[in-house]
Amino acid sequence: MSFTIKIALSLLLGFGLFQAEAQIISGKVLDESNQPIPGCNVYLEGTFYGTSTNAAGYFKFDAEAADSATFVVEFLGFEDYRQTISLQGEVEINVTLKEAFDKLNAVTVSAGSYGTGDNDKTAVLNSLDVVTTAGALGDVTGALQTLPGTSTNGESGRLFVHGGSADETGTYIDGILVHQPYTSSAPNMAVRGRFNPFMFSGTAFSTGGYSAEYGQAMSSVLVLNTNELQEEESLNLGIMTIGADVAGTIKWKTGAITASANYMNLSPYMSLIPQNYGWKSAPEALGAGLSIRQKTANNGLLKVYATADQSNLTQEQSLVGNPEQTQTVGLQNNNRFINTNWKGQLSKKWILKLGGSFTYNTDDYKINTIALRDKLLGSHVKSLAIHEVNKKVHVRFGTEFFYKSYEKRINSGVGADSVNSYADHKPAAFAEAEIYTSNTFVVKAGLRGEYSTYLEMANISPRLSMAYKTKDHSQFSLAYGWFYQDPVNEQLISRDYLNYEKAEHYIFSFTKKLEDRNVRAELYYKGYKNLVKYPGKNERYTNDGNGYAYGLDVYFRDKKTIKNGDYWLSYSYLKAERNYLDYPTSAQPSFANSHNISIVYKHWFSALRSQLGATLSYGSPRSHNNPNNIQFMDEKLRAYKSLDLNWSFLHRENIIFHAAVSNVLGFNNGFGYNYSPIPDANGTYQRTEILPAAKHFFFVGCFITLSRHGARNQLDKLN
Repeated sequence: MSFTIKIALSLLLGFGLFQAEAQIISGKVLDESNQPIPGCNVYLEGTFYGTSTNAAGYFKFDAEAADSATFVVEFLGFEDYRQTISLQGEVEINVTLKEAFDKLNAVTVSAGSYGTGDNDKTAVLNSLDVVTTAGALGDVTGALQTLPGTSTNGESGRLFVHGGSADETGTYIDGILVHQPYTSSAPNMAVRGRFNPFMFSGTAFSTGGYSAEYGQAMSSVLVLNTNELQEEESLNLGIMTIGADVAGTIKWKTGAITASANYMNLSPYMSLIPQNYGWKSAPEALGAGLSIRQKTANNGLLKVYATADQSNLTQEQSLVGNPEQTQTVGLQNNNRFINTNWKGQLSKKWILKLGGSFTYNTDDYKINTIALRDKLLGSHVKSLAIHEVNKKVHVRFGTEFFYKSYEKRINSGVGADSVNSYADHKPAAFAEAEIYTSNTFVVKAGLRGEYSTYLEMANISPRLSMAYKTKDHSQFSLAYGWFYQDPVNEQLISRDYLNYEKAEHYIFSFTKKLEDRNVRAELYYKGYKNLVKYPGKNERYTNDGNGYAYGLDVYFRDKKTIKNGDYWLSYSYLKAERNYLDYPTSAQPSFANSHNISIVYKHWFSALRSQLGATLSYGSPRSHNNPNNIQFMDEKLRAYKSLDLNWSFLHRENIIFHAAVSNVLGFNNGFGYNYSPIPDANGTYQRTEILPAAKHFFFVGCFITLSRHGARNQLDKLN
């Protein structure tokens, strides 16, 4: 046999042996719902043997025989699959891939929560919406009142949520409590939020079932998150029909400082617009603020925000039952507030937050010759640690300390002052774990504890929430929890031995987001216990009161259907009853509306460089008690109706003109009645209706930004 023939036979024999030892590896790749996954990368690690799955998820390839090899399946969005297999004979492997966890795209607990930050996945309003919503007049609270779950109370201006009073909503800035979040005003005149909306980059508004991090709020919490470092130096000027403001920012490499001042005087405005109340001195206010931002080690950021403001007004009021006689009511408010916090990353998996606030507030009332002073001192310090145990488990825990003192001083003009006061120290601690089983399911469980030195008692609050996300961009959320709150200051100074008031929340919500559309529906039940009861003038306060509230909230927002248009619809149904304070029986409280509707529309006209905004609000008639009637709370007020409009015009890139008018159609809104303390000769309690200061409110302003980048304007802070 020739040498060439020998070589050929050897090669053929070797090839035949190789074929004899080749192994077939086959199988199918499915997801957790048993659906095939096409296009998976299937291979033996460290070799060139492999293939891809077909449309049915099937794969098949050959490999050289070996004792063992690592079999790998990879596909984007799923966890890699690895298995050591023996390559001795034909191998069949069926694989189920688990969805990879992605915190950014994972489900979030949304029951009872409305985020308003641009980067908030639960967002239904962004920061810009707050200042462009018609009727809100640049007030955060005003914009939030267009969301479901709130009740319309035109005479208050504060948040009434899920059948709760305004005192049941807690306000926080960067997680730190604000003891006095609203301005002071005369009786039956609406207040405003005390803080400029341009301060905040995002807002978390919870209508219930909120985190164990927050306490002392039976109905809801409003968490305002301040801006980070500003990009460049600027000077902002505002000239308005009611006053003026100015703010300037100086920046350096690692920090910035912003100083601001504002002045308001309604005298010129009220001299042009007829008022329902007589004014000796129209509302006037002067304020100043200072904001400091400084980067620190550990990727930290220190924020300090301080304000000082004062306001005064004097009103001439007609006496109920005798309109020819009047009394003079004057109010002077002084408020000082400082909030500071630091956030730093101690390591890859640990974040630490430290913060504190201090509030000083006095309200000096003068009713003819009678002088009254309300004085509040409040402070809050807090530490919060956040630990990422792994990608699917996050824990947060912290401690905090609250201090509050309140004093009411009355000088009747005869004799010494009458003084009632109290002081309370309240340590608290909380812990909460967030556990993701997958991208589609999360559970959040928490526990909070507090102790009041004044009440001499503690409370423990369990909190539980969970959410499940479906494949069609929708999710279901549940929330449950106990929520405690101190009685209000006027009750605590009675020195009666009162207990915490308590609310128990049950919330179920459905949310669906698709492109630029958002649908949300929420069912809730809230049970009240230990509400303060005041049976009579000569009897002590007790905690024998109770109540409940349940309802349905519906929200729809659409930014897609109408070109350059954006609108949202909200509807709330509420059934609430309470037996508390001096109520002789259970009844719907006077601040609760059974039905609330808001329709908000905004349209950008490119050719006109303008945005038109409109808000239509409706609140069904509220219950009202007429002492001339036998039945308690059997009278209904008129329904609240208002159509509000605003117009924003971008004159230049750095100059904005803004005009707004409330209640354009002139609806006759009434907010209740004041009754005479004693009946007349016919046994009738005379009354006067509580009306808004005027049917309409008009606002015109010009806002100018001066910066090196001439195209910047004041709305850039919100984008």
